[in-house]
Amino acid sequence: MARTKDSALPPARSVALEVISQVLDKGRDVQAALDYQLNNQKITSQDSALCTELVYGFLRYKGRIEALLGLFLKDSSKLPKKAFSVMGLAAYEMLYLDRIPVYASVDWCVGYVKKRFSLGLGKLTNAVLRNLDRMGNKAHDMESIRKKDMADTALLAAWHSMPEWIVTAWMEAYGEERTQVLLANAQKHAPLGIRVNQTFETANELVEKLSNDGRSIETIGYGVLYPAGSQPAELKTMINDGLVSRQSMASQEVLREALPETWEAPVWDCCCGRGGKTYALLEQDVDVTFASDTSRKRLLGMREEAERLAMYPPESLLMSAAESPKKGSPLQQEPPATILADVPCSGFGTLSRRPDVRYHRTTEGISDLIEVQKKIMENTYSILKDGGLLVYMTCTINPDENEKQVQAFLERHPEVKFEKEWQTPDTSEYGEYFYVALLRKP
Repeated sequence: MARTKDSALPPARSVALEVISQVLDKGRDVQAALDYQLNNQKITSQDSALCTELVYGFLRYKGRIEALLGLFLKDSSKLPKKAFSVMGLAAYEMLYLDRIPVYASVDWCVGYVKKRFSLGLGKLTNAVLRNLDRMGNKAHDMESIRKKDMADTALLAAWHSMPEWIVTAWMEAYGEERTQVLLANAQKHAPLGIRVNQTFETANELVEKLSNDGRSIETIGYGVLYPAGSQPAELKTMINDGLVSRQSMASQEVLREALPETWEAPVWDCCCGRGGKTYALLEQDVDVTFASDTSRKRLLGMREEAERLAMYPPESLLMSAAESPKKGSPLQQEPPATILADVPCSGFGTLSRRPDVRYHRTTEGISDLIEVQKKIMENTYSILKDGGLLVYMTCTINPDENEKQVQAFLERHPEVKFEKEWQTPDTSEYGEYFYVALLRKP
C-alpha cells in the first residue's frame, strides 16, 4: 500500500519525498514508484504535475544541490536524513522553478523542519536556504562548489550529479571534452517522442495533423517530436485508442539505422520487454515472428500492447536469450533469419529520461551485465540461420558494452561479416544515446 502523505508537508512535496526515498533507499524504478504513489494518493492534477517535476528534477541535480547546501553546513551527515532531503527539495525549487517564489519554498521547508524536528534545526534550515538565495547567479557556476585540492573528475561528478566512477570511466574512454557534453546532456529534460501507428488507415492524416499542431518541432516518417514539457492535445486518448505510442525519437532513430526494411524473416526479438520495439517493427510490416523475455509479466504486457494497438502479437516465449532453447522450441523448428538483441545494459544513454539509473548502477553490476551480453550474443548466434543477421543494440554510453563487446565477439568469430556500426551522435537533440551493430553469419 502507498504510505499516507506527511500532513506536515504540502501534498506535492510530501509525495515527492516518498518517491525519492523509494528510489534512493530501496532501489525502485523512478517511474514505477511515481506512478504507484500518484495512483494511490488523493492529490490534484496540478500537485501531481509539480510532484513529477520535483522528483525528476531533484534526481537530476541531487549531487549539485547537496554540494551547494554543503557550502553552508559544517557536516550535513549529522542532520536527520529527512530534514536534509526536504532542504534539497526546497533548494531545487529555488534554483530551477521560477514560477514558485523563493519565499514560498523557504516557508514550507522551514515550517516543516520546525514542526517535525526542532526550532533550532528550523532556524538552521532558514539560514542555509537564505544563504543559497544570496548566491544569485554564482549558484549556477560550477567553480562555486570546488573545494580545496578537489580533482576535476570529482568536481564534474558533483556538479552533474553523477557517481565519480562513471565520470572517470567516460574521461578515460572519450576524453574530457566529450565527457562534459555527455554529462550536460544527461541533466537535460528529454523531449517527448511519439510514434503514430501506421497500420491505421488514418495514420498519414494524423501525422500531418500533429506536424502542424503548433507544438511539435520535428517529424520523421511516423515519428513526431515535442519539446520537453509539451505534448499533443488529447495524447492520453490517442494512446488509449492505439493511434500512437510513446517512443523516444532516439529509439526510433536507432531502429531506422538498423535497416529493418532489409531484414529477412523469420525475425526473433530476443529481449522484447513489453514489446516497444517489437510493435514499432510490426507496424512497419517487419515479420517479427518470435518475441521472448525472462519475465512473464512483461510478456503479458506485450500481449496487452497488441490489444491496444489492434495488432496480432508475435509468438511469445518465456526464456532467457542467454540460454539454449528447450527441446521442441519453435526456434529450433524454424531458425530465425534475423535476431534483434536489444540486450540488458547499464542504460547510461537514457539518463535524461531515467535520472535514477545513475544511482542504481555499480561497477560490479555492469561487469555482470557485460557477461550476460556476451552470453546472449553467443547463444543467439548459435541459433541464427546461416546467412542470417544478428542486430546487437544497447541504450548506453559505455564502450565495454558497445564497440568493445562487438569487437570481442568478432575476435571470437572471425568468420562474421561486420556490416555496420552506428551510435547516436553527440550533436543529437533527442537527449538519449543508442548503439547498434549489424553482424552477418556466413
